[in-house]
Amino acid sequence: MARSSNYPIPPVNFSNGSSIEGDLGTANCRDPLTGFFNQDYLVLELEKTLGESRNQPIAATLALLQLENFYEIRTWVGKAEANLLLSDIALTLKQTLPVTVTLCRCKHFEFAALLLNDSSINARPIIDRVKLAIQSAASTILPPQLELKCGIGLAQLEKNIPSAEVLFARARHQLSFAHQGGDSGLQVSAYSSIAPRLAIQQIQQCLREDLLKLSFQPTPHLSQDDLKHYEVRCRTPNLRELPAALLFEIAVQNALGEALDRWVIKQTLRVLVRKRDSSLRFTINLTLNSLVSSQFMEWLRKTLRPYEGLRAQLVFQISEIDVLIAQHHMSYFCEHLEQLRIPLSINYFGATADPFRYLSLLNAQSVKLHVSLHEKINEDQQKQRELKKMVTKLHKRGLRVIVGNVTKLTMMPLLWKSGIDFVQGHCIEKPGNSLRFKFLKDVKLSLH
Repeated sequence: MARSSNYPIPPVNFSNGSSIEGDLGTANCRDPLTGFFNQDYLVLELEKTLGESRNQPIAATLALLQLENFYEIRTWVGKAEANLLLSDIALTLKQTLPVTVTLCRCKHFEFAALLLNDSSINARPIIDRVKLAIQSAASTILPPQLELKCGIGLAQLEKNIPSAEVLFARARHQLSFAHQGGDSGLQVSAYSSIAPRLAIQQIQQCLREDLLKLSFQPTPHLSQDDLKHYEVRCRTPNLRELPAALLFEIAVQNALGEALDRWVIKQTLRVLVRKRDSSLRFTINLTLNSLVSSQFMEWLRKTLRPYEGLRAQLVFQISEIDVLIAQHHMSYFCEHLEQLRIPLSINYFGATADPFRYLSLLNAQSVKLHVSLHEKINEDQQKQRELKKMVTKLHKRGLRVIVGNVTKLTMMPLLWKSGIDFVQGHCIEKPGNSLRFKFLKDVKLSLH
């Protein structure tokens, strides 16, 4: 790529006629490589738009564009060429999007755009056109063995959205649909029979008044390792109880996931202090909000200081889809997790087409397989062979393998034969308040 890396700062039009001059100033609100606004500036614009929308309806959409495999591309072409590619992508964005769109370069190889009025109404076709243009432009630059992959998440501005943080969380959450092969557009997950606003209020009340409850599901080893492994769950105490998956779904979409994670971690540490059992191991599921948070790790360090001897009894678990969505944040996250010596587990492993592709980004110690890899294993010998092959491949990488959602005890011999390390399921033990599950133990017998 023999091109100049100089990139002219693009003019940006604002529908409200405001000037770029402001609290941040022209110089420090621009990204020097692309000329786009930085994320701090866009947050201010979003907050201002949210404020105006409370007085009069405004059609606005936040689009988050993620360069999914940019780390891989940068490894191939080098940092200088990768920066030139970013400049080309920025130029394509500027040429393809309407001039009224506010463009931003976010941290970790992401771009964001604020679309207003007609651009917002037509956000989906506009963004789809942008995605194709970017991939086409990249294909003329990259070596033939490389293909730029893009994910797009859209979030519409609504009157009840309290902050720009929530708008970013919703856009990022929509990226998960792209990774799962679905429509990543303006779709809202079903909140069961509970209205979304009431569900959010319920979560906030539970956090504020400390009303949530922990439950524990045992994850026994198929041989024996002298430890008592439990996965920590969180539930609400109300009569119309939110299922755990739905609770966290709503929380993540509304930037409340990190607050839930912090609550679960603090309560789990209290249980460890109370039990005084060094053989206990608690696996805590973290949300996407915590993975991309700039405050979570610092909070975690401060929180763990009084519990220096207990941190080794924690395991953090994150989902495969969240790893892909937050992949550009994972280096920072894993580096600090290693410093704290907290093991990492990947949940729903195998949910994507090539789950081994991203393992180099992580320093995981275990994976929990996606249910599609082992469901109906009793009836399908081909699936048995594929499972054993995958488990062998994971063991060669030093990873222990967990199977959840075990529905029948008749699956156990096949899982053991496949090399599975840990199992979990309602037929073994349902989540509950008790930590009294009878784990396997070696017993030495002596003859007299």
